[in-house]
Amino acid sequence: MIQLWLFLLMLLLVGGFALFRWYFSADQKARRAMQAVPLLPAARVRDGQTARVIGEVLPGASVTAPLSGRPCTYWRVTVEEQRGGSKNRRWVTIVDEHEGVDFLLRDGDTKALVKTDFVQCVLEKDGKFSSGFLNDATPELDAFLRERGQSSQGLVFNKNMRYREGVVEPGEHVCVVGAGRWERDPDEEASAGTGYRDASMPTRLVLVAPEDGPLLLSDEASMLR
Repeated sequence: MIQLWLFLLMLLLVGGFALFRWYFSADQKARRAMQAVPLLPAARVRDGQTARVIGEVLPGASVTAPLSGRPCTYWRVTVEEQRGGSKNRRWVTIVDEHEGVDFLLRDGDTKALVKTDFVQCVLEKDGKFSSGFLNDATPELDAFLRERGQSSQGLVFNKNMRYREGVVEPGEHVCVVGAGRWERDPDEEASAGTGYRDASMPTRLVLVAPEDGPLLLSDEASMLR
């Protein structure tokens, strides 16, 4: 009976520790931070106001996602390696990178330019790959690891590794939390020529990282409500 109680206590401690790590992970804190900011239509964001805006990503400049080769506006890749013996195996993150370009999104009749100089992103990881025993990493995965001083190969066998990639693509809806400011819309200005007076020149919203932290970006369904 005592052994059973000790076993249950160990399960409770292990489960509690896992829940603690998950709740206070960087991604979970970012999700809570996004949901704590009021959701506003882009047209109602004031100069200097930090707001949460949801809109559709418009076609424009792109980067290439490193694992899948997909053209995208923004990507994030995480690589985890399984470590430890049979009794304490765990997944350890060895790579967590993200990169992208400034992009436009549309919310109703309003366009917003999202500046990606300083970003924390939580993306839907729809690209999933793995390597391990009798499962060699693809050349793309090996090249990605090698550029970062990592390898999929152990002393004798392949390491057990899993790779996750998330991307933001044109046509997709995203949630952005950033500080807003308004500027003339250079695209509309160029097409309008000299027909507009300064007071009636079309404008667009610009979303940048707030003074107290990064711009937050997500395409997860739970963040789009």
